[in-house]
Amino acid sequence: MRKNLILYIFLLGTTLTFWAQSGINDCAGAIKVCGDGALSTNANGVGVQELSGSNSCSSQENNSIWLEIEITKSGTLGFDLIPTRSDIKVDYDFFIYGPNATCGNLNFAIRCSTTNPRAAGLANNHTGMREEEVDTSEGPGELGNSYVKSLDVLPGETYFIVIDRPEGSSPFNLNWTGNSTVGSFPFPDGPEVNSAADIEKCNANGITDFDVFSTQQEINSQNQTSISYHEELANAIDNSNPIMGLYTSSTPRKTIYARVVNDITGCYKIVDFDLIINDGPIITPTYNYNLCDIDFSGKETASLSTIDNEILNGLAANAYVIGYYNDLTSAQNKTNPLPNNITTSGEEIFARVEELNNEQCYNISEIRLILNTPPQIEDLNIGQAEVNANSNTITLNLGASEAYEFALNNIDGPYQTSNVFQNVASGFVTLYIRDEQQCAIISTSIAVLGYDNFFTPNNDGVHDFWNVKGIDKLMEGTDYISIFDRYGKLLKQLSSAENGWDGTFNGHSLPADDYWFQASLRNGQEFSGHFSLIR
Repeated sequence: MRKNLILYIFLLGTTLTFWAQSGINDCAGAIKVCGDGALSTNANGVGVQELSGSNSCSSQENNSIWLEIEITKSGTLGFDLIPTRSDIKVDYDFFIYGPNATCGNLNFAIRCSTTNPRAAGLANNHTGMREEEVDTSEGPGELGNSYVKSLDVLPGETYFIVIDRPEGSSPFNLNWTGNSTVGSFPFPDGPEVNSAADIEKCNANGITDFDVFSTQQEINSQNQTSISYHEELANAIDNSNPIMGLYTSSTPRKTIYARVVNDITGCYKIVDFDLIINDGPIITPTYNYNLCDIDFSGKETASLSTIDNEILNGLAANAYVIGYYNDLTSAQNKTNPLPNNITTSGEEIFARVEELNNEQCYNISEIRLILNTPPQIEDLNIGQAEVNANSNTITLNLGASEAYEFALNNIDGPYQTSNVFQNVASGFVTLYIRDEQQCAIISTSIAVLGYDNFFTPNNDGVHDFWNVKGIDKLMEGTDYISIFDRYGKLLKQLSSAENGWDGTFNGHSLPADDYWFQASLRNGQEFSGHFSLIR
């Protein structure tokens, strides 16, 4: 995530080393305001007590921060100091010294406000300077309204502003007002800076070194500027504890602060960027590698390279190295890699995927080797086809059929989990059976006998004969189709050469009635049913 410029601020002093020893709680470490002067910070600690007896507002430092302003444009200058917490108990005071005061000779405060907003019954806890006010000092306690008269400033003047918090706890924002801020601000410009892109590295162990100085040209290319890097914003403001050399990070995202100083004006700006440690390549976290125990030996050979693409999950194979390991520790340490072909009865192994030229950038996938047993179907029962010449239905009776998938006539499917097939053409069909893990496929031939449930032998050319659909395909390897009356008397045995039964017995037409048939196939399937003769 990109972040914006944070502050336009400056440390007063001639050398960085000197001012790094003085905190912003003291005059010697005062923050010099630059650019638009926007300031968002906090006042914590007191440093050296420097206000006693130097103001008419009866106060001294409690939790203070010192600012130094240099004026480049004449006019009135005020500000609004607004705590980020609206709690009326948060009380901020301020004191102004100048013009042209020095830390060794502050003299007496020309502006100060120590009004307590809660004691004074004010509507908010804001304070500052504005043009409509007439008093130059106010307080303490219930006295005043927290605002005093603005300054009249001239180019070249300098002032110290001490912001103090005697009560409550909250950071604050400071916004400048007055006609000297119209069009442009009356402070020296800071250096020219740009946002810096985050630096990303990959290390599955979560710790790596970063060259933060690689961002220097991206942040600032202006002449007569200096840049330093800090791991804390407060250090960047104080110019303390700069990063020297490579920075070792052990967090997924660490913010670094770059402090860019204009060597001529002494103004500086702070920009930030993140150091990001990625976990490693985005691969398939877990994968089930299904094997088929074809010979029922309880073991099978797995060729691990055949699942490389599944583990890479769309990553370019030529950009990564994949190794397989027995356990997680071995995968993490790259020890005792497995060969490509392993014999297994089912187990858990691990794949390590690392960048081609960066072995520290890796991720690990958990792989479950699952040994499946092919379908073993000993009792294959096919239900009687329904009496409907145009829509035969097959029902498979396989016991635990929920573990299987089925297809007719095409080994490639489509497969279905239902054990009922509808609209099956009469004749022999091939049934393919596999388990849901697609372990193995077995097949068997099924005879599907369809027939009409009535016939009308009146020589009109329509339904004059009754026969079993597909009988021409089935007769090879079958017995005859036997027809009986309701009393079990055998009336006719059909052969494959005949068109069917014409409703006669010994040359005599039989009456309209229900008749029965039986077909026994040599593959063990038997079909029987009845139909009607209509006159």
